[in-house]
Amino acid sequence: MRKASRTISGVTPVAVMAKPFPCPGKCVYCPSSPEAPKSYTLESPAVLRARNCGFDAGKQVQARLKTLAEMGHALDKIELIVMGGTFLSYPQDYQYQFIKDCYDALNDTQSSSLQDAKQLNENAEHRCVGLCIETRPDYCGEEEIKRMLDFGTTRVELGVQTLDDQVHHLTKRGHGVAEVISATRLLRDCGFKVYYHWMPGLPGSTPGHDLELSQQLFEDERFRPDGLKLYPTLVVRGSELENWYQDNRYRPYGNEEMIDLLMAIQALIPRYVRIARLMRDIPGKFIIAGSRDLALRSTVGKRMGQAGLRCSCIRCREYGHRLRDGWPIGEPQLTRLDYETWGGSEVFLSYEDENETLFGLLRLRMNRESAMVRELHVFGPQVRLGARLEPAAQHRGLGEGLLREAERIAGEEFKTHRLWVLSGVGAREYYRSLGYSLEGGYMVKELDQAASKPSEDCLTAPSA
Repeated sequence: MRKASRTISGVTPVAVMAKPFPCPGKCVYCPSSPEAPKSYTLESPAVLRARNCGFDAGKQVQARLKTLAEMGHALDKIELIVMGGTFLSYPQDYQYQFIKDCYDALNDTQSSSLQDAKQLNENAEHRCVGLCIETRPDYCGEEEIKRMLDFGTTRVELGVQTLDDQVHHLTKRGHGVAEVISATRLLRDCGFKVYYHWMPGLPGSTPGHDLELSQQLFEDERFRPDGLKLYPTLVVRGSELENWYQDNRYRPYGNEEMIDLLMAIQALIPRYVRIARLMRDIPGKFIIAGSRDLALRSTVGKRMGQAGLRCSCIRCREYGHRLRDGWPIGEPQLTRLDYETWGGSEVFLSYEDENETLFGLLRLRMNRESAMVRELHVFGPQVRLGARLEPAAQHRGLGEGLLREAERIAGEEFKTHRLWVLSGVGAREYYRSLGYSLEGGYMVKELDQAASKPSEDCLTAPSA
């Protein structure tokens, strides 16, 4: 059965899982099994798919493409998501081979090197327009970032969990807030999108403290991530926290207490942040204590509506979701939001209607050294390359309009002469068509100081 929401944000996600390796962390809340990567249970959907393929990257990609094709999804714009333990702590030869195998599967042919596989993917039937890697902040230094650029990575999800060093120490996380600050700065300066994994309810915290730390996430310019995955702390079978629970050393928040906290967190989310998930995908049989509501996002959303609260995150405002939910769709207008982060300024450009329905966005980072586009995304149901669809937001010039405005801002306001884009391998041809060329892992354009404004075509709404 086709699940429309799977591709409603404009790309088709394909998750692959690396085989189990020893994890550098000893976190008390992570389940552990020799047959699954650390923090995953044996029967989590991604683990089951990976085990069925012997954790072979290429076979996982091929199997997932086959399933998605049978469900009727478009497969030309793929977001590859690498899961499993701390991938960047694995042997480097394994990392490079794993990523190459993914590209080879997307290309449906074997290449002699990762570089050749990436080059072939630029015009492949299944193009990797985004690549996401999950890692720990203490495994996100300059060497790891260089490897991620080699892989074609565009988004990095950091296991931040909390901004309290005492809680990190109590839960045996193995790093502190200093590593979070450093990793966030490095990633942003290199053009990556930065998501945080965030865990309300950890041992040593309280709902009030969790809310204060959530406020700090966006008030403190050293953090301010682009996205969040909210993972309420659960007592999971096979974790050390299970023993703590049995010994009455830890009790998770009650269901109502957690819902109230999540409502308060979502109500303070800035417009430039996307809440990608709310609740981990853990089978109920493995949850010893904590929320068992796998539809927690929907539950929290309904409760917020009843309380007169509203989440302004990107996902809640995306064109595709609102079109599906029957919202009236107006004319998109170019909007701009500026905010500061450590080491640079961020310009968040978007096309939105009068109800803040979000058609597309661009993240532009400016610092003393460079102007960098960290994300360009047009939302709505995925439209195949070269096609147009009524109603749809993709392939109507919105992306080009955002990029032209970023070029104007970089050249006229910040007086920079070049604009850099960290692009997915499969999106490079799009940027070439707009005057960009490949330089290292980036698409780069020399700027004309008289950069053109977005065309009027970009201001026409798709018909609903």
